[in-house]
Amino acid sequence: MLGAGFMLTGCGPDVDAMKAGLVKAGMSAEKASCLAERAADNGVAKGPYEYIAKLMEEGVSEKAAVNKARRKYGADFKTPYEDAKKSCDVM
Repeated sequence: MLGAGFMLTGCGPDVDAMKAGLVKAGMSAEKASCLAERAADNGVAKGPYEYIAKLMEEGVSEKAAVNKARRKYGADFKTPYEDAKKSCDVM
């Protein structure tokens, strides 16, 4: 049973890591929670999502982290990410 729970948890992006990274980058906890959850729900791929979270946790700004992810993964993730930011009134 424990293994099944782990499998389900590992399927999508790490929302908690994104929340922590956004807060560390200076966003309020409320907006960070909104953006982390909406970005995951809007279809931001796991690779760029977790890369952005990792960079912010290391002290990179949100804008710089998104730009680095764009260079590494391409721009496809940016539309759902930007849509999530708009829906959370983060700009």
